[in-house]
Amino acid sequence: MSTTAADTTPRATRQTIDVRPITGALGAEVYGVDLANLSADALARIRQAFLDHSVLMFHGQTLSKEQFADFGRRFGELESEPFLPNKTEVPGIYYLRGAPRDGKSLSTQNLGWHADHSYQKNPSLGAMLYAIDIPPCGGDTLFASNYLAYEGLSQPMQDFLEDKIGIHDVLQYGLNSGHHSTSSVKAIEMLKAMRERYPQVEHPLVCRHPETGRKMLYINCAWTTAIKGLSHAESSAILAMLKAHTIKDIYACRFRYQPGSLLFWDNRAVQHSPNSDYTGQRLMWRLALHSSWEPGQ
Repeated sequence: MSTTAADTTPRATRQTIDVRPITGALGAEVYGVDLANLSADALARIRQAFLDHSVLMFHGQTLSKEQFADFGRRFGELESEPFLPNKTEVPGIYYLRGAPRDGKSLSTQNLGWHADHSYQKNPSLGAMLYAIDIPPCGGDTLFASNYLAYEGLSQPMQDFLEDKIGIHDVLQYGLNSGHHSTSSVKAIEMLKAMRERYPQVEHPLVCRHPETGRKMLYINCAWTTAIKGLSHAESSAILAMLKAHTIKDIYACRFRYQPGSLLFWDNRAVQHSPNSDYTGQRLMWRLALHSSWEPGQ
């Protein structure tokens, strides 16, 4: 039997990508792609799907840490993680161990709804998780759309928020959630060091995505702690309403992992929440992508 041209095409160019939205709000699963062997066309389609759906899941991937890092670098520079101590031997790749419901200590996975690094001048562009060891059930990750949260507000509320500035603070949420404390001199010294490293930052409550140009409500339940210029009572009431609004089911989706799943989200366009509803082990490799974007700029 003769060999056709299609038979001799390199593996990386034979991929037929199938993007399947998982909800009407956001998120898609991507099939027919090997992330270790990407053609230029496949990468371009993944980039567009990332902007269209904000969160992508790729199942059935077989990657080394180096290949995982290489895929991340297709989208940007890998970031150092300020609160993840478990570095791997590959720069930019971290072990992310689970926070099961039967665990004895808190971890960053108990943060609930948040956006990565919004307490910095330049929040992360996005992040990726690669599933190594997952529980039989549970441990899903939930996402909510900043776009839809803005579009779901009434016109008078959109107008009111148009020029408002949100204060993002790494310390206050940590104190409120119990991750940090003032119970000892050592704990207070740790908070002082964190404050020196991460002063409060200001981001507009309404801004446009730097690539899609789409308007969004730039707020998250963890780090947005006040609205500049409002009284404490006013700020607290409006933020409580907005935070509950942003994570409505109609704006959200959830992803369930399989061994070898890779999850990739646009940190500029979503909040996310890891679900600690499982027992046993959960181990991921994690990377985050640097961005020079300042919300509102």
